[in-house]
Amino acid sequence: RHPVISSERVESMAAAVESNAGSNKWLSGSANKDGARDLLAGMLSGFVCKVVEYPADTIKVLEQTGGARFNGPVDCLRKTVADVGAMSLYKGLTAPLLGAMAENASLFVAYGYMKKALAVDEDAATLANPVPFWKLIASGGGSGLASTMVLTPVELVKCRLQAQLNAAAPAAGEPALYRGPIDCVLRTVRAEGITGLYRGNLSTLMREIPGNMAWFGVYEGVMRVVQTWRGDQRKKDVPLYWSAFSGSCAGVAYWAIPYPADTVKSKIQTDSRFKGKSFMEVFRTVVREEGVRGLYKGAGITCFRAVPSHALIFYFFEVANRFLLQF
Repeated sequence: RHPVISSERVESMAAAVESNAGSNKWLSGSANKDGARDLLAGMLSGFVCKVVEYPADTIKVLEQTGGARFNGPVDCLRKTVADVGAMSLYKGLTAPLLGAMAENASLFVAYGYMKKALAVDEDAATLANPVPFWKLIASGGGSGLASTMVLTPVELVKCRLQAQLNAAAPAAGEPALYRGPIDCVLRTVRAEGITGLYRGNLSTLMREIPGNMAWFGVYEGVMRVVQTWRGDQRKKDVPLYWSAFSGSCAGVAYWAIPYPADTVKSKIQTDSRFKGKSFMEVFRTVVREEGVRGLYKGAGITCFRAVPSHALIFYFFEVANRFLLQF
């Protein structure tokens, strides 16, 4: 006669087997393994996004730093291509491409660790018992804080190389234009020290913390609305194409909310007039010289480019993350 095994006992045994199988995998089963998976998936999504969005990013920086030379993004694109060619739109791509991989990786890894620190268990969360939304927003803010140290030097090099497209050939005795990202880094360190690479760090921080609270908050919020609408019990049951849609909404939110801080950052990093100036000093100068509209130069094309690029970030992150769960 065989003993009767309760359904609870069967579920417990299945969970134990699944847990043991997970512990033998390289990229799942522990906080550090999950972090490694987020790292790889974030690097891939950052690479794809930066290649797609970079020409629009160049136009944004040229608008921010070009004063009254351009009358909107279309005029800026036309003049830039006519003056220095279409490939100039990829000027300085190497540093931000590597930086985007590092930034996205640091964002998603930090977001994952922050969620664990706040005891977020998305696998156990259901429609009836969802993750408290404040925990997701707080995790987004923490990820923005962590990414700033990676992002500031990359942004500085990128902005200086892009801003050169506005510059005339230097006169005799003036510093030559940067030859590339390595030359830009070396000359910046030589002239300003290591701390020169972190010029505009506070402005970047003021963009990244609220920006990533909005980024992850809107992404998770839209995904939850879709999950509720479809009646999916768990977030992972929502089809991947909804990740792309939610990511596009998140991208617009990320740029629309902290955009003035990005303008100030670009000014500090590229304009010698603002060397050593505080965030508020530069902010007031921009408003005085260009009006409030000056804080939003390039915002239109930036939000426009955010739709496809951030859709790609979240889509490829989710695809890569699910694929890497096998290993």
